[in-house]
Amino acid sequence: MSESDGRPRLTRRSLLKAGAVSAAALGVGGAASLSSGAGDASAQGGAPVVAHGNCWDCHKLCGQRVTVQDGKAIDLTGVDGHPRGSGGPGRNGTLCPKGMSQIEKAYDPERIRQPMVKDGDGYRKASWDEALTLAAEKLQAFSDEHGPEKLLFAPGWATTDLSEPLFQSLYGTPEIMHHPIPTCAGGWLLTAGLMGIKPGGQSRYVDYQNTDYIIAWGRNPLETFGGQWEAKNILDAVERGATLVTIDPVKTTTAQKSDIYLPIKPRTDGALALAMANVIIEEGLYDREFVDEWTHGFEQYKAAVADKTPEWAAEITGLDAGDIREVAIGFAKAAPRAGVTSWTGLGQYGESHKAAQNVLALQGLVGNIDRKGGMRFWKSAPLANAFEKRGIELPENHKGKPRAMATDDYPFMWSISHTMVPRAVEKGDLRGAFFYYRNPLKDGNTKAWQRALEEMDLVITIDSYWSGVAKRADIVFPEATQLEKPMLGSGGAGAYPTKTWVTGSKAAIEPQWDTRSGFDILVGLAEKMGYGEYFPWATEEEYLNDKLSGLGMTLDELDASNYELVDDYGYEFWREKGFATPTKKFQFSLDKVPPYMKSAKAAGLSPAPEWVPPGTFGDVADDEYPLEMLDVRVVFFSHGGDQSLQYALDQFARRYDMEAFDYRGNYLLLNGSDAADRSVATGDMVSVSSAVGEMELMALVTEAVRPGTVVVTPYGFGEDSIQPDQEGGNNMLLHGETIEPISGMVDRHVAVEVTASGGEPK
Repeated sequence: MSESDGRPRLTRRSLLKAGAVSAAALGVGGAASLSSGAGDASAQGGAPVVAHGNCWDCHKLCGQRVTVQDGKAIDLTGVDGHPRGSGGPGRNGTLCPKGMSQIEKAYDPERIRQPMVKDGDGYRKASWDEALTLAAEKLQAFSDEHGPEKLLFAPGWATTDLSEPLFQSLYGTPEIMHHPIPTCAGGWLLTAGLMGIKPGGQSRYVDYQNTDYIIAWGRNPLETFGGQWEAKNILDAVERGATLVTIDPVKTTTAQKSDIYLPIKPRTDGALALAMANVIIEEGLYDREFVDEWTHGFEQYKAAVADKTPEWAAEITGLDAGDIREVAIGFAKAAPRAGVTSWTGLGQYGESHKAAQNVLALQGLVGNIDRKGGMRFWKSAPLANAFEKRGIELPENHKGKPRAMATDDYPFMWSISHTMVPRAVEKGDLRGAFFYYRNPLKDGNTKAWQRALEEMDLVITIDSYWSGVAKRADIVFPEATQLEKPMLGSGGAGAYPTKTWVTGSKAAIEPQWDTRSGFDILVGLAEKMGYGEYFPWATEEEYLNDKLSGLGMTLDELDASNYELVDDYGYEFWREKGFATPTKKFQFSLDKVPPYMKSAKAAGLSPAPEWVPPGTFGDVADDEYPLEMLDVRVVFFSHGGDQSLQYALDQFARRYDMEAFDYRGNYLLLNGSDAADRSVATGDMVSVSSAVGEMELMALVTEAVRPGTVVVTPYGFGEDSIQPDQEGGNNMLLHGETIEPISGMVDRHVAVEVTASGGEPK
């Protein structure tokens, strides 16, 4: 392996060609569940012991039993009864392919192994003391020159919550760009909060154990689930007789298991939801008591849907009017034991705010909010504030600092728009960034982001892999992976709908090479920056013990079982304190939210539910670019974080019957009619182009997508990915500045054309 510039050069494809992809060749110290080396590992010496872990790959903390021998993790299984990793009490714990990949990830030779500092066109190794000292000096110099408010802090899947105290409270930057609203499901998430479902993530899951009717709307929860519990509980519901409906332009795994599948045209969800409301109101099937006592704006809503019949929606959505009526009536009659699960499908296109408002309004209309079998409002076990426990009062150095996007140039409600960051850099409003396990080059407006990173005066990142950001950073801190550090999380959605819970584990193995946990990196940096007095904990376990003190337990005690159930709680939270809105009610109309009214006026939107046609805020297909491209997720990868792992890559190829091809990138799914028009067959390399850019990846012809729609499955590959060979396509190279104007969320739907490239896989 050559590391002359600090970047690993041993790639997956070079190993394949050398025929050396066994666990031993990869240095995977006995990854028993992923190879045939279990017996060999057992023979090496000490007796195996069992530790616990919590998978963080999709940040849902499914419990893991980790078999460790001679300091090496050699096997992984689930934890029975775990609130996220099982179907509930007495049920087996299991792991998805992401969870099963964690042994390979721990010993992956493609990981960044030690701190790295930019040196000319390459990188050189540095000690932790040197790298942390240099970072502290550069951050101070940046603050002196520009002010801390011009540093963007962008956390992704951080496993510690110390970043905001350090960068916001102490360093003083007000510019924190979290993942969910700007780049994940902003249209849905922000809208849910405005209507009264706070935090907005509460709107994602149904009380599956008690429901009679589930609508998976633009979401594939049997594959892209929020933990093993969700898929298991949905299948349990179907087995006992609940109706499962999928509304999606792609015939997903969930659609294949559904009683009713509605293959809707992309970006027409809002029209369908208005037509469903029309039927429910006209048929008198709505919950009059809930609407009268606990909602605001019903008359505006009723007027908005008065002429939105199923026949009207059928022309727009490509669906049958009878099917629309059937689903509307079935949903309303089953309520309140009925719910909609949605997320990115109703959060990632230009008109998604209004689509989300229209769909969420249906749940208020039938009165299912936090009722048994409906949209559950999940509660979490109360962890203590570790700073307060130590009597530490954090300053608020970020207060009063000017915001880069708090101007009329950026009229959306959310403080930071991922898509608009490059424009802010160009204007001088932002001049540097600190990333924590975040690769914005996979999230939208990629070409502009590439330029912005080069133009910034300072870029620092914490990561485990050479992402596109790491390759452009001034300083790279290598983080330990999930099995190498303590984990802790509490409550929320899971297999116990009336109990809060906590789950946690100590590190199962030592950090590999010269890596550290995010906690140790941030505390070390804080000390170098002169903030050590605010971080008195000698170890991460000590810090987590302070947090657990609110529950009267320690990490040692929690690690022994991996999870504990804490408190019981009931339904109908709103009866006690109302909804978290200005009216204290669920809001069909957002006319009582002044910041919203300002953004809505700038975008030309009404505060009430309404139909906003595709193309109002984003791309629209035309003669030059006649296809609509969107992207989906699959069970094998969490965003852009697993594309270097051979186990995940091989399982992904096998799932689509593509393992025979010498290719381990992502695929472009296209309908047979669109493929025939372009003389494209499965296995062909194709070029996908938009008005902004192009990419190349392998085609997969299928009837699972609508004509006129092409689907990148999944995103996170190609240029600037962590995949060593950069195989596949980065679909965000084709994206420009289009956004959803209320949240500032990236509009991931792009008008494209597809042609056979005649190329060969890398």
